[in-house]
Amino acid sequence: MIRLAVKARGSEVQKTMAKYTKRRDKRGYEWKSAYREKEALMLERGYPEVSPHDFYRELFPAGSLQQEPEDGKGNIIATQIRPSGKGRTRQWVIDDSLKMLDKVIGDRFGLIPPISFYGKSHTKENAHELFAVVVDVDYVGKQQLKNLLKQFGNGVQLRPTYLVSSGKGVHLYYFLQEPVQLYRNREEVLAELKEAFIRRLW
Repeated sequence: MIRLAVKARGSEVQKTMAKYTKRRDKRGYEWKSAYREKEALMLERGYPEVSPHDFYRELFPAGSLQQEPEDGKGNIIATQIRPSGKGRTRQWVIDDSLKMLDKVIGDRFGLIPPISFYGKSHTKENAHELFAVVVDVDYVGKQQLKNLLKQFGNGVQLRPTYLVSSGKGVHLYYFLQEPVQLYRNREEVLAELKEAFIRRLW
């Protein structure tokens, strides 16, 4: 009975899938278009583009990550989130050489938190040091970005170390002068610090 129902509605399912694919492609185009507009504005305003390697080397300075097994330092844990149906999510351990960064750079959706970790997974228990506070601001178009840049310039908002376009939004990176050890008794203070950054933005 269920098979017959699916077969009877086959053409309807195909139409729905075609609409979904068209909508997804349109969203992908809009996402890329918004990204390019913001990139052009940043370059026009004199903000230089930085390569991923240079960005992550500044975020995780040479010597701050593991160079040899069991040297007491953490690693970056990078996550690749694959589109549905194209394989499972993967994680990469990146040491102080940053060689494994190339596995993630250029991926449509990859995540690298500003934290070093012990072990091979980015769990709260494995978190070692925090290198930056990152605020994710969604739905920032060209005009909203202009407003943000103006507020950074006149001191209304705290100027981030880096501003990273995430397609439809921006990530504001505030690098710390020294990494903070992520002991459990500091969780509350760090959460309050991030909330203070977010409140300041709104």
